[in-house]
Amino acid sequence: MNDTTTFADMACELGLPKKLLYSVKEVSRVLGVPCSTVYDEMKSGRLRYHLPLGRKYGQLVKPEWVDEWIAGGTHDQG
Repeated sequence: MNDTTTFADMACELGLPKKLLYSVKEVSRVLGVPCSTVYDEMKSGRLRYHLPLGRKYGQLVKPEWVDEWIAGGTHDQG
């Protein structure tokens, strides 16, 4: 992903519809990483997500949050 390519652009290139929120599976597919990586990053607090009220699973991620996560680096710098 270069400086001008966004997560939404990448999702569109893969044929996913433009949406406000994407599932973990969709984020995983677009980025080419395992779902476990996405869950690990959410659990660590590095990748923001939304869990709809009343659900125990089925986290959703805004495209902007993925862009912020990538821009900030995906690993601890410490």
